[in-house]
Amino acid sequence: MKKLFSIMLAFALVVTLFAGCGGQKNQNQGGDSQGEAMGPNVNLSFAMYLAENDPTTQDCVRYLEMIKEATGGTVDYTLYAGGTLCPAPEELDAVRKGLADVAFFPVAYGAGSLLESFMLEYPGVNFVNGKAASYTVNDWFNQVQPKEIADLKLLYALGQGNGIIMTTFPVEKFEDLKGRQIRCGDSQAPIIKAYGATPTVMVFSEVYEGLRTGVVEGFYGLAAAGKNAKLYEVTKYAVKDPFYIGTYLMVMNQDVWNSLSEAQQKAITETTAKAFDEFLAAGRDADAEEAYKTFEENGLKVVEFDQANLDKMIGASGYLQKDYAKELDSKGYNGTKNLDLIFELAEKYNAQFAK
Repeated sequence: MKKLFSIMLAFALVVTLFAGCGGQKNQNQGGDSQGEAMGPNVNLSFAMYLAENDPTTQDCVRYLEMIKEATGGTVDYTLYAGGTLCPAPEELDAVRKGLADVAFFPVAYGAGSLLESFMLEYPGVNFVNGKAASYTVNDWFNQVQPKEIADLKLLYALGQGNGIIMTTFPVEKFEDLKGRQIRCGDSQAPIIKAYGATPTVMVFSEVYEGLRTGVVEGFYGLAAAGKNAKLYEVTKYAVKDPFYIGTYLMVMNQDVWNSLSEAQQKAITETTAKAFDEFLAAGRDADAEEAYKTFEENGLKVVEFDQANLDKMIGASGYLQKDYAKELDSKGYNGTKNLDLIFELAEKYNAQFAK
Protein backbone atom coordinates (compact mmCIF):
# COMPACT_ATOMS: atom_id res chain seq x y z
CA MET A 1 0.00 0.00 0.00
CA LYS A 2 2.82 2.31 0.94
CA LYS A 3 4.56 1.43 -2.34
CA LEU A 4 1.37 2.23 -4.32
CA PHE A 5 1.08 5.60 -2.59
CA SER A 6 4.68 6.44 -3.54
CA ILE A 7 4.04 5.60 -7.19
CA MET A 8 0.89 7.76 -7.27
CA LEU A 9 2.74 10.66 -5.65
CA ALA A 10 5.55 10.43 -8.20
CA PHE A 11 3.05 10.34 -11.07
CA ALA A 12 1.30 13.45 -9.71
CA LEU A 13 4.60 15.33 -9.53
CA VAL A 14 5.43 14.43 -13.14
CA VAL A 15 2.00 15.62 -14.34
CA THR A 16 2.41 18.88 -12.41
CA LEU A 17 5.88 19.41 -13.89
CA PHE A 18 4.69 18.92 -17.49
CA ALA A 19 1.64 21.12 -16.88
CA GLY A 20 3.94 23.87 -15.67
CA CYS A 21 6.14 23.58 -18.74
CA GLY A 22 3.10 23.66 -21.03
CA GLY A 23 1.75 26.78 -19.39
CA GLN A 24 5.09 28.54 -19.77
CA LYS A 25 5.17 27.72 -23.51
CA ASN A 26 1.66 29.05 -24.05
CA GLN A 27 2.60 32.24 -22.25
CA ASN A 28 5.55 32.74 -24.56
CA GLN A 29 3.40 32.16 -27.64
CA GLY A 30 1.08 34.90 -26.52
CA GLY A 31 3.97 37.30 -25.91
CA ASP A 32 7.53 36.84 -27.15
CA SER A 33 6.56 34.21 -29.74
CA GLN A 34 3.96 36.33 -31.47
CA GLY A 35 6.02 36.00 -34.67
CA GLU A 36 5.90 32.20 -34.48
CA ALA A 37 2.13 32.32 -34.39
CA MET A 38 2.12 34.65 -37.43
CA GLY A 39 4.25 32.39 -39.66
CA PRO A 40 7.78 31.61 -40.82
CA ASN A 41 10.57 34.20 -40.78
CA VAL A 42 11.28 35.52 -44.27
CA ASN A 43 13.77 38.12 -45.48
CA LEU A 44 12.72 39.46 -48.89
CA SER A 45 15.43 40.54 -51.32
CA PHE A 46 14.02 43.72 -52.89
CA ALA A 47 15.42 44.64 -56.32
CA MET A 48 15.02 48.36 -57.08
CA TYR A 49 16.50 50.01 -60.17
CA LEU A 50 16.20 53.51 -58.68
CA ALA A 51 18.62 55.01 -56.16
CA GLU A 52 18.10 54.48 -52.44
CA ASN A 53 17.28 58.16 -51.86
CA ASP A 54 14.78 58.36 -54.73
CA PRO A 55 11.27 59.27 -53.48
CA THR A 56 9.75 56.22 -55.19
CA THR A 57 12.30 53.94 -53.51
CA GLN A 58 11.52 55.56 -50.17
CA ASP A 59 7.80 54.93 -50.66
CA CYS A 60 8.51 51.26 -51.40
CA VAL A 61 10.68 51.03 -48.27
CA ARG A 62 7.96 52.65 -46.19
CA TYR A 63 5.52 50.08 -47.55
CA LEU A 64 7.84 47.16 -46.72
CA GLU A 65 8.38 48.57 -43.22
CA MET A 66 4.61 48.55 -42.75
CA ILE A 67 4.54 44.90 -43.82
CA LYS A 68 7.30 44.10 -41.36
CA GLU A 69 5.32 45.68 -38.54
CA ALA A 70 2.01 44.10 -39.60
CA THR A 71 3.59 40.62 -39.64
CA GLY A 72 5.24 40.98 -36.25
CA GLY A 73 8.69 41.21 -37.83
CA THR A 74 8.38 37.83 -39.54
CA VAL A 75 8.45 39.32 -43.05
CA ASP A 76 11.55 41.51 -43.28
CA TYR A 77 13.44 42.75 -46.35
CA THR A 78 16.85 43.74 -47.70
CA LEU A 79 17.00 46.61 -50.19
CA TYR A 80 19.20 46.32 -53.29
CA ALA A 81 18.81 49.80 -54.80
CA GLY A 82 20.31 51.31 -57.92
CA GLY A 83 20.19 48.08 -59.89
CA THR A 84 22.80 46.41 -57.66
CA LEU A 85 20.95 43.07 -57.68
CA CYS A 86 19.93 43.16 -61.34
CA PRO A 87 19.40 45.76 -64.11
CA ALA A 88 15.89 47.19 -64.43
CA PRO A 89 14.98 45.33 -67.67
CA GLU A 90 15.85 42.01 -65.98
CA GLU A 91 13.90 42.51 -62.75
CA LEU A 92 10.83 40.45 -63.67
CA ASP A 93 12.94 37.50 -64.78
CA ALA A 94 15.00 37.83 -61.60
CA VAL A 95 11.84 37.52 -59.52
CA ARG A 96 10.63 34.58 -61.58
CA LYS A 97 13.94 32.76 -61.11
CA GLY A 98 14.13 33.54 -57.41
CA LEU A 99 17.18 35.78 -57.75
CA ALA A 100 15.03 38.50 -56.20
CA ASP A 101 11.95 38.03 -54.04
CA VAL A 102 10.35 41.41 -54.74
CA ALA A 103 10.88 44.02 -57.46
CA PHE A 104 9.50 47.36 -58.63
CA PHE A 105 9.31 47.20 -62.43
CA PRO A 106 8.58 49.81 -65.14
CA VAL A 107 6.18 48.39 -67.72
CA ALA A 108 8.06 50.49 -70.31
CA TYR A 109 10.90 47.97 -70.03
CA GLY A 110 8.53 45.12 -70.86
CA ALA A 111 8.11 45.73 -74.59
CA GLY A 112 7.76 42.34 -76.26
CA SER A 113 7.07 40.47 -73.01
CA LEU A 114 4.28 42.42 -71.30
CA LEU A 115 2.04 42.33 -74.36
CA GLU A 116 -1.30 43.22 -72.74
CA SER A 117 0.13 45.60 -70.13
CA PHE A 118 2.22 47.56 -72.62
CA MET A 119 -0.95 49.13 -74.02
CA LEU A 120 -0.95 51.32 -70.91
CA GLU A 121 2.29 52.98 -72.03
CA TYR A 122 0.71 54.70 -75.00
CA PRO A 123 -1.08 58.09 -74.77
CA GLY A 124 -4.83 57.99 -74.49
CA VAL A 125 -6.28 59.25 -71.23
CA ASN A 126 -5.86 62.75 -69.85
CA PHE A 127 -5.53 61.98 -66.13
CA VAL A 128 -6.27 64.73 -63.64
CA ASN A 129 -3.37 63.54 -61.49
CA GLY A 130 -1.16 60.56 -60.71
CA LYS A 131 -3.51 59.33 -58.01
CA ALA A 132 -6.30 58.85 -60.54
CA ALA A 133 -3.82 57.15 -62.89
CA SER A 134 -2.64 54.79 -60.14
CA TYR A 135 -6.13 53.74 -59.12
CA THR A 136 -7.00 53.24 -62.78
CA VAL A 137 -4.08 50.95 -63.64
CA ASN A 138 -4.21 49.08 -60.32
CA ASP A 139 -7.91 48.34 -60.84
CA TRP A 140 -7.24 47.45 -64.48
CA PHE A 141 -4.59 44.86 -63.55
CA ASN A 142 -6.82 43.31 -60.91
CA GLN A 143 -9.71 42.98 -63.35
CA VAL A 144 -7.79 41.94 -66.48
CA GLN A 145 -5.21 39.73 -64.71
CA PRO A 146 -2.83 39.59 -67.71
CA LYS A 147 -1.46 36.11 -68.36
CA GLU A 148 2.04 37.54 -68.79
CA ILE A 149 2.36 38.06 -65.03
CA ALA A 150 0.18 35.16 -63.91
CA ASP A 151 3.28 33.43 -62.52
CA LEU A 152 4.00 36.39 -60.24
CA LYS A 153 2.19 37.78 -57.22
CA LEU A 154 1.13 41.33 -58.10
CA LEU A 155 1.20 43.47 -54.97
CA TYR A 156 0.13 46.72 -56.64
CA ALA A 157 0.42 48.79 -59.83
CA LEU A 158 1.06 52.52 -60.09
CA GLY A 159 0.52 55.11 -62.82
CA GLN A 160 2.57 58.30 -62.66
CA GLY A 161 0.51 60.74 -64.69
CA ASN A 162 2.94 63.66 -64.58
CA GLY A 163 4.81 63.60 -67.87
CA ILE A 164 6.85 66.52 -69.08
CA ILE A 165 8.91 67.68 -72.05
CA MET A 166 11.81 69.87 -70.91
CA THR A 167 13.33 71.85 -73.79
CA THR A 168 16.15 74.21 -74.62
CA PHE A 169 13.91 75.99 -77.14
CA PRO A 170 10.68 78.00 -76.69
CA VAL A 171 7.41 76.06 -76.72
CA GLU A 172 4.10 77.87 -76.74
CA LYS A 173 2.04 75.54 -78.93
CA PHE A 174 2.07 71.89 -79.99
CA GLU A 175 3.60 72.62 -83.40
CA ASP A 176 6.74 74.03 -81.75
CA LEU A 177 7.89 70.46 -81.05
CA LYS A 178 8.07 69.59 -84.74
CA GLY A 179 11.49 68.49 -85.98
CA ARG A 180 13.21 68.87 -82.62
CA GLN A 181 15.59 66.27 -81.18
CA ILE A 182 13.90 64.93 -78.05
CA ARG A 183 15.53 62.38 -75.77
CA CYS A 184 13.25 59.49 -74.83
CA GLY A 185 13.28 55.85 -73.85
CA ASP A 186 13.09 53.20 -76.55
CA SER A 187 9.42 52.47 -75.80
CA GLN A 188 8.60 56.21 -75.97
CA ALA A 189 10.11 56.78 -79.41
CA PRO A 190 6.80 56.22 -81.29
CA ILE A 191 5.13 58.85 -79.09
CA ILE A 192 7.80 61.49 -79.75
CA LYS A 193 7.65 60.70 -83.46
CA ALA A 194 3.86 61.09 -83.39
CA TYR A 195 4.36 64.51 -81.77
CA GLY A 196 6.32 65.51 -84.88
CA ALA A 197 9.67 65.56 -83.10
CA THR A 198 12.71 63.36 -83.73
CA PRO A 199 13.19 60.72 -81.02
CA THR A 200 16.71 60.23 -79.71
CA VAL A 201 17.09 57.17 -77.49
CA MET A 202 19.63 57.88 -74.78
CA VAL A 203 20.30 56.47 -71.32
CA PHE A 204 19.16 58.80 -68.59
CA SER A 205 22.66 59.34 -67.15
CA GLU A 206 23.70 61.02 -70.43
CA VAL A 207 20.73 63.40 -70.71
CA TYR A 208 22.20 66.34 -68.78
CA GLU A 209 25.34 66.46 -70.91
CA GLY A 210 23.31 65.86 -74.06
CA LEU A 211 21.14 68.90 -73.32
CA ARG A 212 24.12 71.02 -72.29
CA THR A 213 26.06 70.30 -75.48
CA GLY A 214 23.08 70.43 -77.82
CA VAL A 215 23.16 66.76 -78.82
CA VAL A 216 19.48 66.77 -77.88
CA GLU A 217 17.06 69.69 -77.52
CA GLY A 218 14.61 68.17 -75.08
CA PHE A 219 13.88 65.49 -72.50
CA TYR A 220 10.69 63.41 -72.35
CA GLY A 221 9.87 61.74 -69.04
CA LEU A 222 8.79 62.51 -65.49
CA ALA A 223 8.94 65.96 -63.92
CA ALA A 224 10.53 64.59 -60.75
CA ALA A 225 13.26 62.89 -62.78
CA GLY A 226 14.05 66.20 -64.47
CA LYS A 227 14.29 67.89 -61.10
CA ASN A 228 16.46 65.19 -59.50
CA ALA A 229 18.88 65.30 -62.43
CA LYS A 230 18.93 69.12 -62.32
CA LEU A 231 17.91 69.36 -65.96
CA TYR A 232 16.52 72.80 -65.15
CA GLU A 233 20.12 74.01 -65.32
CA VAL A 234 20.33 73.21 -69.04
CA THR A 235 16.73 73.80 -70.24
CA LYS A 236 14.39 76.78 -70.51
CA TYR A 237 10.86 75.38 -70.93
CA ALA A 238 8.92 72.59 -69.21
CA VAL A 239 5.82 71.47 -71.10
CA LYS A 240 3.33 69.35 -69.17
CA ASP A 241 2.12 66.21 -70.92
CA PRO A 242 -1.02 64.92 -69.15
CA PHE A 243 -1.24 61.93 -71.51
CA TYR A 244 1.96 60.40 -70.16
CA ILE A 245 1.12 57.54 -67.81
CA GLY A 246 4.20 55.53 -66.98
CA THR A 247 3.03 52.27 -65.37
CA TYR A 248 4.93 50.37 -62.67
CA LEU A 249 4.44 47.00 -60.99
CA MET A 250 5.40 45.82 -57.50
CA VAL A 251 5.64 42.03 -57.74
CA MET A 252 6.66 39.11 -55.53
CA ASN A 253 7.94 35.66 -56.41
CA GLN A 254 4.92 33.34 -56.41
CA ASP A 255 6.70 30.52 -54.54
CA VAL A 256 7.71 32.96 -51.81
CA TRP A 257 4.12 34.17 -51.54
CA ASN A 258 2.88 30.58 -51.34
CA SER A 259 5.39 29.82 -48.57
CA LEU A 260 3.85 32.46 -46.31
CA SER A 261 1.16 31.56 -43.83
CA GLU A 262 -2.45 32.66 -44.32
CA ALA A 263 -1.97 35.14 -41.48
CA GLN A 264 1.06 36.69 -43.20
CA GLN A 265 -0.69 36.84 -46.57
CA LYS A 266 -3.71 38.48 -44.97
CA ALA A 267 -1.51 41.02 -43.20
CA ILE A 268 0.31 41.87 -46.44
CA THR A 269 -2.95 42.21 -48.41
CA GLU A 270 -4.48 44.51 -45.82
CA THR A 271 -1.27 46.54 -45.49
CA THR A 272 -1.05 46.93 -49.27
CA ALA A 273 -4.57 48.38 -49.44
CA LYS A 274 -3.81 50.74 -46.57
CA ALA A 275 -0.48 51.93 -48.00
CA PHE A 276 -2.01 52.37 -51.45
CA ASP A 277 -4.75 54.60 -50.06
CA GLU A 278 -2.45 56.55 -47.73
CA PHE A 279 0.56 57.36 -49.90
CA LEU A 280 1.48 54.96 -52.72
CA ALA A 281 -1.16 56.03 -55.26
CA ALA A 282 -0.49 59.75 -54.86
CA GLY A 283 3.22 59.47 -54.14
CA ARG A 284 4.47 61.09 -57.32
CA ASP A 285 1.94 63.95 -57.40
CA ALA A 286 3.75 65.74 -54.59
CA ASP A 287 7.08 65.12 -56.35
CA ALA A 288 5.73 66.62 -59.55
CA GLU A 289 4.44 69.75 -57.82
CA GLU A 290 7.78 70.18 -56.09
CA ALA A 291 9.50 69.76 -59.47
CA TYR A 292 7.37 72.44 -61.14
CA LYS A 293 8.09 74.78 -58.25
CA THR A 294 11.82 74.15 -58.60
CA PHE A 295 11.65 74.74 -62.36
CA GLU A 296 9.98 78.11 -61.92
CA GLU A 297 12.39 79.12 -59.15
CA ASN A 298 15.23 78.44 -61.59
CA GLY A 299 13.75 80.54 -64.37
CA LEU A 300 12.02 77.88 -66.45
CA LYS A 301 8.67 78.59 -67.98
CA VAL A 302 6.18 75.82 -67.13
CA VAL A 303 3.76 75.45 -70.04
CA GLU A 304 0.28 73.94 -69.85
CA PHE A 305 -1.33 73.61 -73.26
CA ASP A 306 -4.86 74.88 -73.72
CA GLN A 307 -7.55 72.45 -74.85
CA ALA A 308 -6.96 73.15 -78.53
CA ASN A 309 -3.30 72.15 -78.25
CA LEU A 310 -4.12 69.16 -76.05
CA ASP A 311 -6.53 67.99 -78.74
CA LYS A 312 -3.74 68.26 -81.31
CA MET A 313 -1.39 66.33 -79.03
CA ILE A 314 -3.70 63.38 -78.48
CA GLY A 315 -5.00 63.64 -82.03
CA ALA A 316 -1.47 63.05 -83.27
CA SER A 317 -0.60 60.20 -80.87
CA GLY A 318 -3.88 58.57 -79.81
CA TYR A 319 -3.85 56.16 -82.75
CA LEU A 320 -0.89 54.32 -81.14
CA GLN A 321 -2.98 52.92 -78.31
CA LYS A 322 -5.95 52.11 -80.54
CA ASP A 323 -3.78 50.38 -83.14
CA TYR A 324 -2.01 48.42 -80.43
CA ALA A 325 -5.37 47.26 -79.04
CA LYS A 326 -6.41 46.05 -82.51
CA GLU A 327 -3.09 44.24 -82.86
CA LEU A 328 -3.80 42.45 -79.57
CA ASP A 329 -7.25 41.50 -80.87
CA SER A 330 -5.63 39.86 -83.89
CA LYS A 331 -3.42 37.80 -81.56
CA GLY A 332 -6.34 36.46 -79.55
CA TYR A 333 -6.25 38.95 -76.68
CA ASN A 334 -9.10 41.22 -75.56
CA GLY A 335 -7.25 44.34 -76.66
CA THR A 336 -10.17 46.61 -77.57
CA LYS A 337 -12.24 45.40 -74.61
CA ASN A 338 -9.38 46.07 -72.20
CA LEU A 339 -8.73 49.47 -73.77
CA ASP A 340 -12.38 50.39 -73.20
CA LEU A 341 -11.93 49.33 -69.58
CA ILE A 342 -9.02 51.77 -69.19
CA PHE A 343 -11.20 54.68 -70.29
CA GLU A 344 -14.10 53.50 -68.14
CA LEU A 345 -11.92 53.30 -65.02
CA ALA A 346 -10.17 56.57 -65.84
CA GLU A 347 -13.49 58.40 -66.04
CA LYS A 348 -14.45 56.97 -62.64
CA TYR A 349 -11.21 57.84 -60.86
CA ASN A 350 -10.70 61.21 -62.60
CA ALA A 351 -14.08 62.24 -61.17
CA GLN A 352 -13.25 60.79 -57.75
CA PHE A 353 -9.83 62.41 -57.37
CA ALA A 354 -10.29 65.69 -59.26
CA LYS A 355 -8.84 68.58 -57.29
